[in-house]
Amino acid sequence: MQIIDGDNRLKISTATSVLSSYLLDEAIDKVISIGFDGVDIWCGRPHLHRKDYPEDFIVSLGEKIKANALEITSVMPAFFRYPYSLCSPIETVLSDSIGYMLDCIDNAKMIGAKSVLVPPVKSLIDQSKEDARRIFVRSLEKVSEYADLKMIPLNIEVLNEQLSDFACRTKDVVQIMREIGSDKNGVVLDTGHLNMTGENAESALEEAGDLLRHVHIHDNNKGGPQFLIPGEGDFDFAGFNRMLKAINYTGFVSLELGAQYAFAPEEALREALAKTKKLMS
Repeated sequence: MQIIDGDNRLKISTATSVLSSYLLDEAIDKVISIGFDGVDIWCGRPHLHRKDYPEDFIVSLGEKIKANALEITSVMPAFFRYPYSLCSPIETVLSDSIGYMLDCIDNAKMIGAKSVLVPPVKSLIDQSKEDARRIFVRSLEKVSEYADLKMIPLNIEVLNEQLSDFACRTKDVVQIMREIGSDKNGVVLDTGHLNMTGENAESALEEAGDLLRHVHIHDNNKGGPQFLIPGEGDFDFAGFNRMLKAINYTGFVSLELGAQYAFAPEEALREALAKTKKLMS
């Protein structure tokens, strides 16, 4: 929980992925108008994907965001349902996926983002999770080396078993971070994934410790990654908020709404922001 001038105020950002029907600059305008404290920029099309936008556009957009008192909390590479994987056994796919991450880091540097998200993804059906993990760590070492040169931290997200079979517990991700070795990188916890895996939230926060850099929030009913507006599922946001206060968490919580809201995203984001403030007040 962020403490500003003695007053408790939760810093809330949102991923732009729910605004995928808008061009990137239009999506940013929506985030500004709704009243968020920060923004997490999705790196799929039509948003900040690879080299789709010229450098001067990216730099000026970053300046505009900051001029409107928003922090660019992270850029979020698009791995799910996209042709990228940092654990692919196919060398051409792996090389392209590493290149995609390097492009995301370059874009993060240009636009002024605080970090780049790393989604671990999952092994293929005929690939062992041990092999997938080994390739992922090898790939992440290369990506982390480049991120260090650019002075952009990487944050690995703890997912659920449907999305990753080797990074679905906080201890798994912490161990990977230790193996990578960079002291700049960290861990992202996600309320939706915690709810699905059943991992105890308090234990997860304790396990992450000083590596906790960011928190994603969305809701579900434990049956699947529904990415619902907080309060529409059964996650205990009030209890989680107390846990964040207990550890003096000073980072952002970032809304990550599902594609079902993309047809009326502005309405959904306004509702989600209001409910998040109420549930986590």
